[in-house]
Amino acid sequence: MQPITVIFDIDGVIVDSEQLHFDVLRHLAPDHACDYQPQQLIGLSLEETLEHIKVPQALQSDIVSKTISTYKEKLNEAYLRPGVVTLTAALQKLNIKFGFVSTAPRDICLANIALLGLTETPVLISGDDVARTKPHPDPYLAMLALLNTSADNVVVIEDTDLGVLAAIRAGIEHVYAWPHALSDQQHYKNAVAIIERLSDIDAFKSFYPAV
Repeated sequence: MQPITVIFDIDGVIVDSEQLHFDVLRHLAPDHACDYQPQQLIGLSLEETLEHIKVPQALQSDIVSKTISTYKEKLNEAYLRPGVVTLTAALQKLNIKFGFVSTAPRDICLANIALLGLTETPVLISGDDVARTKPHPDPYLAMLALLNTSADNVVVIEDTDLGVLAAIRAGIEHVYAWPHALSDQQHYKNAVAIIERLSDIDAFKSFYPAV
């Protein structure tokens, strides 16, 4: 299959940032995060995470604001996953449509995407843009509408079971799971394949030099 459209998750796919998210949370809410490991929170939105670790409602707004600013201060190009800059640059050069779907706040999404050095405004559905986040299909359905494409013309790259399920529920079949160091509690049973690198996807092989 040659992709007409590519949709990327962001945290864990574009950037290997799950540990960073947890470190920031543990710093800002140590009394609540101390009983958890980052693997237990992967795939949840920031608001869902704060609810899950039982941060009082009265404190959540302040922690959200501080989490966004602290995360952006610590983020840098070292968090980019291998091959993503090459792939997104190739897609842009060839005018292949692509977008980003995430449960994270829009400010965090944009900070992550900025590391790619894209020359055009990214097409993005963040956690701020839909009422129901993954595993609901709404974020992917919204992205399909934004890109004006059908589900059968799409390749999705995800790192969580929640994200894989959301894409499949939106009618997308070509959903690939790309694990990272904190993926040991993910199963990916609904993914079409589990990849070790982006060049494992046949449609992307030509974008990478032969090894």
